[in-house]
Amino acid sequence: MSDTNVFRTINDLADSLPGQIARIREASGERPGGIVGFDGFIDTFIRLENPSTMAELGPKIEAAAGIAASYPAQHIGDKFGGNGPLFASAMHGIHNGAIDLTYIGAMGRDSILPIYEEALGNKATKLYSLADPAHSDCLEFDDGKVMLSDLRSCAEITWERLLECVGPENLDALLKKGEFIGAVNWGKLIHVGEIWENLAERLAALGVKAKTIPFFMDLAEFEQRPREDVEKLMERLPKITAQCHTLLSFNLKEAWQMGAFFGGDFSGKKDPDSVAELARFLKDNIEVDRIIIHPNDGAACASREQSTYLPGPVCQKPLISTGAGDAFGAGCLSATVRGLDDLGLLLCGVCSSGYYVRTGDYASFEKIAGFIEKWRQGPLPERL
Repeated sequence: MSDTNVFRTINDLADSLPGQIARIREASGERPGGIVGFDGFIDTFIRLENPSTMAELGPKIEAAAGIAASYPAQHIGDKFGGNGPLFASAMHGIHNGAIDLTYIGAMGRDSILPIYEEALGNKATKLYSLADPAHSDCLEFDDGKVMLSDLRSCAEITWERLLECVGPENLDALLKKGEFIGAVNWGKLIHVGEIWENLAERLAALGVKAKTIPFFMDLAEFEQRPREDVEKLMERLPKITAQCHTLLSFNLKEAWQMGAFFGGDFSGKKDPDSVAELARFLKDNIEVDRIIIHPNDGAACASREQSTYLPGPVCQKPLISTGAGDAFGAGCLSATVRGLDDLGLLLCGVCSSGYYVRTGDYASFEKIAGFIEKWRQGPLPERL
């Protein structure tokens, strides 16, 4: 029977924080290397002005059904996007640039587009592009975001295309010397499950010692995937877990959906105890090493030993919200690469995200440690 630890405020961690802060500061260490993938988007950002929240806009749209509606908005412009590129950028920031990243994704069919060369060219050691990027219109609100996505190019992300673009020998060399895999956006990449499984099988075939490579997976809004796709993923995960140290991450809505898949009734339950219980429920039903759930106001991690909930450094009016989940995930994976425990993983995740939404920039391990120290001294400012 595993323990459940629910920390409701940062003060509940008073005894643990000094040691955790010291370990996070020490995490900079040697230069790690690994693979991140496999999507790519061009995001057009639109900021709704009035109403400024999803909660206010929803009833207005419903009332306007069958007629029309118009709302003032700011077009912020285009930016490189996709969970993978944002995740890779956050990994680069957390390690303060001392990281060898290979990014494999959708950055241009025939050549890498300038927007990706500019965004990732100085962050990744090598870029491999498999397809044109998808496109999303990102409607940003004070309380969340709505993504309107054209996903047609996502179907081109396949194992065969990866081997064609990267080359079997290059891929094997990357896997043999790599220390992590960050694989995100299963929900929109309909063939990526085969890539995940084949990477794990290739690691085993290359003689890489089992359980030494952290493999971070994020499903990223999988509501549109049919039940049989989820069932197939559940069949793949034990094979990946046999070879790698697996981390499967959800936002709270996704965790509710996965809980319902296994017959659990957690929908709408946002309190810390319920989130910790849901993490444990998913861990009991899914063969991975760690289940991670990240609501907007905290995070939970369930492993074999325990289920832990940690509050987050909430920002009421984020400077930016798109990419916050990827900053969180990159914090969790980076902490795992450096051997931190579940609590250290959660601290790196929520503080990486909390720093990002206040600054629009990525926190290094040193900045995460400083952020935690500032947090325990009292309420954090909305901007740093």
